[in-house]
Amino acid sequence: MRKAIVYIVTLCVIAFVTQYIKLNIQQSISVVIFLSFILGSLFYWPFRNAFALAGVSLLLAFKVLDVEHLIEFASLDIILFLVGMMTVIGYLEDKGFFDWLIGVLSKPFVNKPRTLLFVLLCMASIMAALVDEVTSILFMMAVMLRTLRSYGVDGEKVLPFIMFLVFTTNLGSSALPVGNPIGVMVAFRAGLTALDFIRWPMPLMILNTLLTSLIGVLLLTRTVKLTPRSAILTNGGEGKEVKFSDLKIPSIIFISVIAGLVMHHYIEEIFHMPKNTLLLAIPLIGAGAVLFVERKKARDLIEKKVDWWTLLYFLLLFSSVGTLKYVGVTDLIAKAITELGGDLMFLMLLMGGVAGILTAFMDNVLAVATLIPVVYSIGSTSNVPLEPIWWMLLIGGTYCGNATIIGSTANIIAAGYVEKRGYGSFSMLKWILIGTPISIVTFLIAYALLYLQYQLIFAI
Repeated sequence: MRKAIVYIVTLCVIAFVTQYIKLNIQQSISVVIFLSFILGSLFYWPFRNAFALAGVSLLLAFKVLDVEHLIEFASLDIILFLVGMMTVIGYLEDKGFFDWLIGVLSKPFVNKPRTLLFVLLCMASIMAALVDEVTSILFMMAVMLRTLRSYGVDGEKVLPFIMFLVFTTNLGSSALPVGNPIGVMVAFRAGLTALDFIRWPMPLMILNTLLTSLIGVLLLTRTVKLTPRSAILTNGGEGKEVKFSDLKIPSIIFISVIAGLVMHHYIEEIFHMPKNTLLLAIPLIGAGAVLFVERKKARDLIEKKVDWWTLLYFLLLFSSVGTLKYVGVTDLIAKAITELGGDLMFLMLLMGGVAGILTAFMDNVLAVATLIPVVYSIGSTSNVPLEPIWWMLLIGGTYCGNATIIGSTANIIAAGYVEKRGYGSFSMLKWILIGTPISIVTFLIAYALLYLQYQLIFAI
């Protein structure tokens, strides 16, 4: 009841503010309905799709959105990309490909606990970049818990280790478009390629992952002694041993998809294709190959491994956000921002900072999806190059997810995972005391290095 009262009062205040700042009727309606959808999702997260469907219906009913623009704003390119990648990753998981991969990479360090801990933290980052943060954190938590048990670490003592595993997972999710839904959004909306990701955010991710992993090893091994007690990690996961001879087809599919994503820009140029055509096509080709290989299991793979619930939410969210652009709200926001001071240094920090703050307290997809139209509007109202601002949206939306326990999907999944298995619960205060400094330091390092590189480029 208390949530419902706060929800209604907040919407009334928002409606009053929209009139006070003299938005027109269409703009006021779109803002109130959009925020009713967002706040409803935050207050009643399990019912987020109900709020999303109701929100889009109201936008249509009040004629601030029409069917034609709903389809245009729905970002079907992003949705199809995610469907393709979820299908491929689900297939590789079922075949034990990642179990085998982690086992091979970790085995040399079994009798070197501090080194192995450092390797696992870094590996979480790499896995998040190659697959996605959700798949990575689920898989790497199983690996980490199995490793810690072999070192005699159990119960609530495992919580700080899982926390740092989440930190490096969120950092890694920024390195490639496949690592995080917001990476996909930024890639498609900004026209950025996988090679652009490798050139810009990936080096920043590597540096910050190494720093965070080093801090993690120093802090964690200061309070918990790691002494090997048994053989571990014949494979990365908890299941039966997987042999490489059983992974020939999964390996070919994995390598082909990753190589295709990395090389898609060059192939598009050779065949004179529109930009990012293959960025979308490669996952779909990979998914098609998987379904062909699986044959009888293909339907189960699509039904069980593709997160249709989340994809429906994304589709409705993107449509709602597009309404703000359609009625001119984002243009007003962009104009106000550029009037404050439109130089590159300020706009990078402002947009990245706003994305980071919103991410720390709400889902990063919500945060970045809301800000994307603002970046478009900044591009139309100023001469500032937009590429570094896009990167700061990505960095704010991934790095600052480490600040709070609800800052990213990986955090929430990790909290539920350890609690369900009897390891205890994370303290929000303890998480903030560690996660917020990590977020601030890594964010500022990325911001400074990005800005300096772009300044050198523009100065030439």
